[in-house]
Amino acid sequence: MLPLLCACLLLVAGASGGSDVSDASCNMEEQIRDLQAKVTEILQVVTGQRAAGGGGPDATLHASCHVRPSSTLDAAAPQVTGLVLFRQLAPGARLEAFFEMEGFQAEPNGSSHAIHVHQFGDLSQGCDSTGPHYNPLSVQHPQHPGDFGNFAVRDGGLWKYRPGLAASLSGPYSIVGRAVVVHAGEDDLGRGGNPASLENGNAGRRLACCVVGLCGPAPWARQAQEHAERKKRRRESECKAA
Repeated sequence: MLPLLCACLLLVAGASGGSDVSDASCNMEEQIRDLQAKVTEILQVVTGQRAAGGGGPDATLHASCHVRPSSTLDAAAPQVTGLVLFRQLAPGARLEAFFEMEGFQAEPNGSSHAIHVHQFGDLSQGCDSTGPHYNPLSVQHPQHPGDFGNFAVRDGGLWKYRPGLAASLSGPYSIVGRAVVVHAGEDDLGRGGNPASLENGNAGRRLACCVVGLCGPAPWARQAQEHAERKKRRRESECKAA
C-alpha cells in the first residue's frame, strides 16, 4: 500500500512540474482531487478484503433503484423520478452511491430533501407501505444504516455522488430488497427535540421511492463516466473564472 501511495504522489509531482505557472494551481488542484479519490477507492478495497479474507473484482456488488412517485400522492404533488445506483467493492467495504432525480417542486436553490432506506420493499400502498426506517441494530436516528441524510435540490433536480455510506449490499444487514424513500422535508438529524426526530428526523411525507435490486456493473460505469465529465467541466469553469 505505502509504495503505491508514494508512486501516486510522485506522478502528481511529475505532472505538475512541466505546467505553465498560470495553470499550475488549477492542474495541481485537479490532480490532488483525483489522487484522493483513487486512494479512497484503494483503501476501501483493502479494508474489505481484510474483513472478508478475500476480494477482487468478483467480490464487487452493484445495485440499482428506479425512483417513482408514491401512488398515494394527489396529482398536484411533485412527481419525483430518478435513479439511485450503489456499488460495494468488497464485503465489509463502505457503500458508495449515485443519486440522480428530477421533478421536485420549484423552490429556492439549496433547499434539501431527506433520503432514507426503509424496512420493507412493499410498494402496494405507494411509499406508505415501506414501513419505518431500516434499523436492524435498534439504534436512534441518524445512526441507521440507511440514513443517507439531506440532498440539496437545484432547479428541481438533484445529482450527487456519496461515498462512505454505512449500508451494505451483502451480509445479514443488506439493504437489497428494501426501499429507498425520498421525503418532502429536510432531515433534522436527530436534533428536533421530539421522539419522531430520533426515529425519522421529522423528514415529512414520502414523495417517491423504489426497491433496491442487484444489477450488473454497466449502469455504474456509465454514471461514473458522466460524473468524471461533470467534474472536468466544473474544474475548467472554475479555472477560467479564476
